[in-house]
Amino acid sequence: MKRLMALLSIGWAGFCLANDAAPKVEYFSAAQLAHIAQPVDGVAAKQFLNGPGSNVYIVRRDKTGEAEVHLALNDIFVVKSGHAKITVGGQIAGNHETAPTEWRGGEITGGTDYSLGPGDVLFIPAGLPHKVLVPPKASITYVTVKTPK
Repeated sequence: MKRLMALLSIGWAGFCLANDAAPKVEYFSAAQLAHIAQPVDGVAAKQFLNGPGSNVYIVRRDKTGEAEVHLALNDIFVVKSGHAKITVGGQIAGNHETAPTEWRGGEITGGTDYSLGPGDVLFIPAGLPHKVLVPPKASITYVTVKTPK
């Protein structure tokens, strides 16, 4: 059995070494995440990863954003600092397509509100409208991971 396991391990290692398309580890330090520009028109974002399986951004908002709908991407929010309310779901009216499968604007009715603060995580499935509502004189900084539907 030990010999079989050793052969399997050698075979797997050989496969991994021969596969040039093997994914690589990506590391982003807290110091890297701290370097984000001051918001312009209420939002600043910096993309850290653009890959076939996901995109990763650090976002800072100091005012309420537009309603958004991503038809092909899930959103995962991980709050770093600050507080905001996120309205998710319900019905949206008056939005417009800004890029293929991406919609912005309009108003959400009947959604569910989530109050988010440091350390909180929110998963928003593709296709659900959502909007970040920032209280006056406040801000929120969060990492957004976008994954395929």
